[in-house]
Amino acid sequence: MKERIEAELAILRGRYPDLEYRPDGHWVKIPRYPLPSGWSGKEIDVAFQLPCGFPGVPPYGFYVPAGITCGGARPGSYTEPAPAQPPFGGMWGFFSWAPEDGSWRATADAATGSNLLNYVIGFAQRFREGA
Repeated sequence: MKERIEAELAILRGRYPDLEYRPDGHWVKIPRYPLPSGWSGKEIDVAFQLPCGFPGVPPYGFYVPAGITCGGARPGSYTEPAPAQPPFGGMWGFFSWAPEDGSWRATADAATGSNLLNYVIGFAQRFREGA
């Protein structure tokens, strides 16, 4: 699993070079993720945790610093404070989210099939949905 995670992080760093990875717990933070208009800011940090069994088991949901709103309202499918707190300081909320098609097809090669880059790019889909 360690080699796979390193390969996935290398791919993810190609798009998000400032990402932070915490091997204890397999947490990833992407700083300054862009938000569409209507949200309470232009960008936000996002975090997620790799599950046991990754890549056979896909990641689920993502975390943002507490206080996020869209159009002045708390978003749906969002819990604040999150039941688990990422190890990046501050209070975090949690979006219960998975890619629209619900499929995760990881292959032996991290660059093909489902991977963390596709997963993180997919957060934009949730933000476009609004509150």
